[in-house]
Amino acid sequence: FCSVFRYSYDDKNFFIISVVSFMPLLDLKFSFLNNMSSITEKYYQLRDYSLMTVKGERSYEFIQGQVSCDISSQQEKVDGLFCDEKGYVITNATLFLEEDIKILIKDDVAKILENELSKYSKFYKCLIKTNKADAFGRISNKVFEKCLGKKDDLLSQQEWDREQILNFCIDIDGQLSCKHRSTQFGYTFKDFVSFEKGCYRGQEVISRLNYLAKNKRKCVVFKQKGLEILNDSNGRKIGEKIFTKTLGKEEFVQFFVEDLNFYHNDKIIHPVASQWV
Repeated sequence: FCSVFRYSYDDKNFFIISVVSFMPLLDLKFSFLNNMSSITEKYYQLRDYSLMTVKGERSYEFIQGQVSCDISSQQEKVDGLFCDEKGYVITNATLFLEEDIKILIKDDVAKILENELSKYSKFYKCLIKTNKADAFGRISNKVFEKCLGKKDDLLSQQEWDREQILNFCIDIDGQLSCKHRSTQFGYTFKDFVSFEKGCYRGQEVISRLNYLAKNKRKCVVFKQKGLEILNDSNGRKIGEKIFTKTLGKEEFVQFFVEDLNFYHNDKIIHPVASQWV
């Protein structure tokens, strides 16, 4: 932007040209728009979820000894893992810390978890009741959150499942329950585990995985139908298949595998998501 000013002195005319640049303002505007575009928030349907309620005067003491997260904190909700004594994950869960403890999990794993908790609930005089959940999912800047209640204009659960697979935070169903340990699902310990709380089921194995494991294998996801075996460049079988999930016309396969080039039927293949990156 340019301004021209004229003044006279001793019958002579003088001109002053003032130039104002708007570039810093434009840079500030574009920086603001870029920051806003990076903050994405989406909401999803969660249709096949159940809500387990644990009631009793000692309910917090009871669940604190069963789940990997610390429910004695002042949080309203927290994510955790229920494991067996060998460290195999029964299910991941979101726990809502109200007067009673409410546990949000997949429908077909609810009975499995209820049976496991019922082994110990009688010692704490707790009651367990499971009902269908009204819930929805929220993703903001790759942070996944499950919420109770209803919300309009939701994206499909298939899209939620897809995002979970690509970000290694799948919700465990009945087929996967008690089959693998937390690292084989790609779970990040900081999102599910407290290493400062007291004892809970599976603690010894989880601690060993965190402090002593050498991370020779990590999770990778392929979008390819019929993928059962991975090979290295020499044709040697590598890794372990963790699960296959079909979402519409897409089929996703997760492996727990070394950091190598991956081959299938003598052709190199590339994952759509990898913890080795």
